[in-house]
Amino acid sequence: MSASTFEELVCLIGPKIKRFPSRPDIISVGEILTATLRFLASGESMMSITYGFRIGKATISKLILQCCEVLWDTLNQKVLVVPDTFKWAQLAVDFERIWQVPNCIGSIDGKHIIHQAFANSGSEHYNYKGSHSIILLAMCDANYNFTLVDIGAAGRCSDGGVFSSSEMGKGFIHNDLNFPADKEIHEHSGPIPYYALGDEAFPLLSNLMRPYPGRGKRKLPLKESIFNYRLSRGRRTIENTFGLMASKWRIFRKPIIAGHKTVNAITKAAVVLHNFVKLSENNAGVRYYSGTLDTEQSNQWEPQGALEPVHRLGTNTYTADAKAIRDKLKDYFSAEGATLFQYERLINL
Repeated sequence: MSASTFEELVCLIGPKIKRFPSRPDIISVGEILTATLRFLASGESMMSITYGFRIGKATISKLILQCCEVLWDTLNQKVLVVPDTFKWAQLAVDFERIWQVPNCIGSIDGKHIIHQAFANSGSEHYNYKGSHSIILLAMCDANYNFTLVDIGAAGRCSDGGVFSSSEMGKGFIHNDLNFPADKEIHEHSGPIPYYALGDEAFPLLSNLMRPYPGRGKRKLPLKESIFNYRLSRGRRTIENTFGLMASKWRIFRKPIIAGHKTVNAITKAAVVLHNFVKLSENNAGVRYYSGTLDTEQSNQWEPQGALEPVHRLGTNTYTADAKAIRDKLKDYFSAEGATLFQYERLINL
């Protein structure tokens, strides 16, 4: 984060966290924000921050919680506004230009935010991997910016219930996210809805595409293999977005030791800070990512400490309309929308 971005952040949140002094050694806004950013960016414990800033343990824990909540409240409406119909159309243009996937408005995935067991929580947040977590369900655009997020579902939630019970999932299921009207992707395709890309964990909907089943278990027909590759290539954006966030905010490199309210606030703050810093500093951080974002590498994301992938989030049932749309895209990727690299990639598998 540059000095100018930090100063802008101080000006934005300062009035909400400013402490009115009754003594001369009161903690300034800059110190509160610096301590919070240090905690998020370094992954150090609160005790380490306490010693580094010479602030009491009880005080620093309250200040970090307050600052994270203010960051979310302040930046949420600035860098994470739910797109309108015109904005969705712009995102689809960018996605087709960069990733060669038409009518796509983004990619979606979920991650477990691993944390120390909360006091008196029992098995409420105990997940199938044997750890305690909350779930971050997120969608991003072609440039690794979060567009929609749902934060806070308990890690023990049933696989099929996470997506369907989230506000984002309800928006997809009921088709009320203000996506643009259906548009042809070529002259013989007929109108095709705008859609997001998901992996096998998500249900197949008319506005949410997932791969054909059987990948890795049997030899798929060529057209289905091409569709799965092109979908996975575009869906890699959300994996890279999570990777960028975990690389910049290293609090997610290991289980978070904090209370329930603080873990939720930390996750929310990291999401909006990710967007804010990238937008303020012209996609800063992408060039420092310790992986190859745009090359034809494996699509599997490496779990990083407190960020672990979720598995099934929906059922295998789907409508005839959703199947027809997927089949149209499958034919498009093997005909009018074919690219040279897709065949080179499949040959090398």
